[in-house]
Amino acid sequence: MKFTHYIGLPGTGKTTLMREKLAKLRKKEQDEMVADGPVKYHLFSKQKTIVFGIYDESTFAGTDRLAKSVGPKFREWVVQNKELLRDWELFSEGERFSNNPTLDHLFEHCDMELVCLVVSEGELARRRAARNNTQNESWMKGMVTRVSNLCAKYPHTVEVLG
Repeated sequence: MKFTHYIGLPGTGKTTLMREKLAKLRKKEQDEMVADGPVKYHLFSKQKTIVFGIYDESTFAGTDRLAKSVGPKFREWVVQNKELLRDWELFSEGERFSNNPTLDHLFEHCDMELVCLVVSEGELARRRAARNNTQNESWMKGMVTRVSNLCAKYPHTVEVLG
C-alpha cells in the first residue's frame, strides 16, 4: 500500500490540504465513513483511496478527532489490511500518527512517503491569528522540536505552502 503522511507545525495547512484532497475525491465518488474501532477513515472504494481522520466543519478535524490512544490499534490495522489494500493509496496528517512507533511501522509495512509542510513565519502567524489560536506557547515550542526531530529522522519531501 502507498501511504502518504503529512506533518508540520499547527497552522501549516495539513487539515486544509486533506479537505482539498477529499473534495477532489468526492467529485468522482461519495465516500463512506468507516469506524473500525478507534481507527476512522473516509473510504473511496472505486478510487482505491483512504483518508484517515474525521473531516467536518470543526477547526480541529482530521486525525486530531481520533482518540489519542489510536496508535497501537492503527498499527494493527495496517498489518491486518496490508495485503487487501496492496494497490491502494492511503493518506493521513497530523499529530496522532506523527510519532516514532507509528512512523517506524509505516516505513516498515508500506510504500511510505513522509511530507513535511512548511510556511513562512509571517504566514504561520497570520493563519494562527485567523483561526484564533489558543495553543499554549510551551506546547507550541514542543511541537517545533517534535516536527523538526521527525523530519530529521525520516526520509521525507518538503512542500512549501503559502
